[in-house]
Amino acid sequence: MRKKIVGSSWKMHINTKSEVDTLATEIVEGVKNIHNIDMFLIPSFPLIDHLANILGNSNIAWGAQNMAFVDYGAYTGEVPAPTLAELGCTFIELGHAERRANFNETDHYVNKKVKLCLNYKMTPLVCVGETKAEKDDGVGKVRVKTQVLWTLNGIRFEDVDKIIFAYEPVWAIGQTEGANADYVEDMHQFIRDVIASEVGNDIAQAVRIIYGGSVKLESAFELISKKNIDGLFTGRFALTAKNYIAIAALVSKHVQEKEGN
Repeated sequence: MRKKIVGSSWKMHINTKSEVDTLATEIVEGVKNIHNIDMFLIPSFPLIDHLANILGNSNIAWGAQNMAFVDYGAYTGEVPAPTLAELGCTFIELGHAERRANFNETDHYVNKKVKLCLNYKMTPLVCVGETKAEKDDGVGKVRVKTQVLWTLNGIRFEDVDKIIFAYEPVWAIGQTEGANADYVEDMHQFIRDVIASEVGNDIAQAVRIIYGGSVKLESAFELISKKNIDGLFTGRFALTAKNYIAIAALVSKHVQEKEGN
């Protein structure tokens, strides 16, 4: 059984040490008894070390919202893999729709970053998803397939299940309502089928695929109950400790009930 995940990227919403102190400390306390799912928090780069000091003895991992595509060199302003590894980062978010749209990140560079993550024993959390125009034109799956295949390009078979895919339809990010659970399940099954076509079904079944895109407590149970949805990648909703704790508790309870059957 693939282990469920609840993670949150803070983007540029939590920007001071005092905000990190308040939010992270409350979350640590609220989820301290949850051990049957993976949990992580991803702050902005300068706050990683501060967050790590709070999460260090907890059951919550931390990571980064991006990473340079090379580990050394004259790339002013970039943050390299060895730095993030030394800071104890587990999860590195790559290829987010905002990075692709606002900073011209390409599938080629996402693939380079995935390989670096694996080289430095960190987990690539690769965001894939279609725009509204692509969805409306009936080519959404073509776009997602392209992103998945680029992610896997040149990756050793034994490393594929170390990658986590975050399906985030661009048209659902930051909206009042996310994609409905049936649509997400269909896309997750499609992603798994694409992976299987490249590396075989056994490996594909071990890869975790999580959903992000306006996740809320009201939609969390239906999403996490689907066969191919292995976790939730939360945004604005989980910027309060109460909400993050509530989603983590819901997912944990679901896992406990499934294991009891």
